[in-house]
Order: sequence, then structure tokens, then C-alpha cells
Amino acid sequence: MNTVLNQIGLTENEADIYLAFLKHKEQTAAAIARILHMDKSSCYRAVESLVTKGLLVTIPRKRGTTHSAASPEVLKELLSTRQLELKNQEQPLDLFIKKITKDAEGKRTTFIKVEKGIEAVRSSMDASLSAAVAAEKVIKERYRLDYPYFNDKEHVRWVNEFAKRRIQSGVSIQQIVDFAGRDVFAPIMKTDAKLLKEIRLMPKKMNDMQGVRIAGDTVCIISFDESKDYVVITIKDKFVAQLMESMFDFIWERSDLYR
Repeated sequence: MNTVLNQIGLTENEADIYLAFLKHKEQTAAAIARILHMDKSSCYRAVESLVTKGLLVTIPRKRGTTHSAASPEVLKELLSTRQLELKNQEQPLDLFIKKITKDAEGKRTTFIKVEKGIEAVRSSMDASLSAAVAAEKVIKERYRLDYPYFNDKEHVRWVNEFAKRRIQSGVSIQQIVDFAGRDVFAPIMKTDAKLLKEIRLMPKKMNDMQGVRIAGDTVCIISFDESKDYVVITIKDKFVAQLMESMFDFIWERSDLYR
């Protein structure tokens, strides 16, 4: 019952006190404080508030002041007042939201996360897909098929399932890859409008073991060392994404189409 009273604007103390007056009829504030085991000063403040709201009626007596609960029908009036107050706050709130949204758009935000492991690779791919869905509906990536985690059959299965989710989301993909004699992704490793995919061959001079994926404002980098240990770096920054996309497009235009 208190929850209903709280929703129309009563504090916890006010709700308890009003219900106590309904039950015990005419009482002094001190008596209600004793009944509820409540601090007297807190009780007095809440009683004054309830009187102001019209939920308690003050009754002067020779030996002090008592109060009595007003009809619960007053709660409907209180609810109507509360609704009107909330309605009047809608326009100022809309203006406030527009202002803070505009202020946020004008400020540069950067998020960087560094992780390791196959789950990090998968979560970075999911992050790219989400970013693409929210932006230009395209993922641009460069990678090598001799990455060691492509020896993991479970990961290969996951990547193929990811491709299905990407296509279902209507997100196209541009890939710059080397083939290194690998055919694990044969069903999806081709330029095909149905797959929403276009592949270009990585220039031979690009023989490093680093990969990059760009989608919207998100950049994911896979960086390998000499022992083929790797880290996954996720960067969310509009300007970094623009830089990496420009570099990708530069390589893309100088790479051969693969069908």
C-alpha cells in the first residue's frame, strides 16, 4: 500500500503516518510517533506536510492539537495534482535533454579496451556488427587467414555463424585478405552480392601479422607478436575511425578484386 502512496508523491514517513491516522482515528502527532516508533521531530515534519497536502485535518483541543485523517478520496485530488505537475515538467525536460545531447555531441569521447583470448576476438566482432548496424551498414576489415586461431574449428564455426547474422542484419563487408592456402571459409570466402561481401587481395608487401576492422565509430585491432601471441584492441572514437577508414580505403583502391 505504501508503494501506491509513494507513487503519488508521499514520502515513506508520510505514507506510514497517514495510514496510522486512518487506523487510529484522531490522535496527536506525539501519539502517532509512539505507535510507529518514529522520531518525534521527523513525525512532526511529516504531519505538517500531510496537513499542507490536505490529507490530515487539524483539530485544536484545550490540551494540545490533534489530527484526523481526511477521506482517502483526497488521494485522487493529490494524484491529479501530481500528474499536472509532471505534465508541466515535460517541456523543460525535453529542452534539458536536447541541450545535454547537443553538448555531448560537441565533445570528443574516446574509449579504449585491450583484451586477450578468443572470446575477445569474438566480442570485438560483435561490437563491429553493432556499430555497423547503427551507422553506415558496412564493415571494413583487413586480416590474414594464417592467424593461429583459425586452426580452432569451433572458432571457424562461430565465424560462419557470425557471417549469417551479419547478412541478416543487412550489413555489407569489404575484406582485404591473403589466402595462405586456407579454405576453411570456402562457402563465404568470395565476392558475392548475396553474401553482401566484396574481397580484395592483400598487396604482397603487406606481410605483417596485424589486422584491423572498422565499423561506424569503432575500430578493432588484432596485433600479433613474434611468438604469435596476440591482443585485441577496441577503440571507440569518431576521428580515429575516420583515420583508419581513410588508410583502409587507400589500400583498398590499390588491391586486386578477388571473386
